[in-house]
Amino acid sequence: MRLVGPGLCALALLGGCGAQAPAAKAPPAPAAPVSALRNAPEFAGCAWREVKGARLAMQAFACGPDHGGVHIEADDSLPGFRLVYAGGESRMVVRTFDKAAGAPLEAILPAVRAASPGPFTAACAFAPAQGYDARGKDRFVFEPTGADKAAWEKSLASDAPMDPPCGPLGVSIAGDRYFTVLAGHPQVVVYADMGSEIQIFDPATLRVIAP
Repeated sequence: MRLVGPGLCALALLGGCGAQAPAAKAPPAPAAPVSALRNAPEFAGCAWREVKGARLAMQAFACGPDHGGVHIEADDSLPGFRLVYAGGESRMVVRTFDKAAGAPLEAILPAVRAASPGPFTAACAFAPAQGYDARGKDRFVFEPTGADKAAWEKSLASDAPMDPPCGPLGVSIAGDRYFTVLAGHPQVVVYADMGSEIQIFDPATLRVIAP
């Protein structure tokens, strides 16, 4: 029997001679964030779960018929999530916008303006959200500027405030809406509509599960 010498083995490594290097392992998926909302007494009769779409996942309550049948569903066309009521009616509550990782928030303004038609939308811009603690200083609102802002603020003091000046994604007389860059994903900007009361979902649990 002819033995294969060391030199020939070295030449044949690519063909399988000798030990194979172990295949690189894929990095583990990040663990889902833990939300304080899951213990909210307001939703004691609802089930806490993670809702997954093709790209994003978010934690929320799912309430049965005895509690209004309200729940969250992924909407991959945004991509984002909708709040769904009993009977099938729904409204968009979370959606994402993409930008280059090193680009400023303003890079998504054309997309936001296109998605949020309003009387002053063409000149609306981002401004720091007010009323948050130190953890919320990275939140921004979509609001009018210059003379448009003055007109909006004047209407708020009247008996007939105008419709949302920057469209459905902008400031309004009621509800809390903001934009923020997703932690750990500088290329993803999250829009959240938190309404005027405690919601069944927590945008802080949003995570990217696919590119």
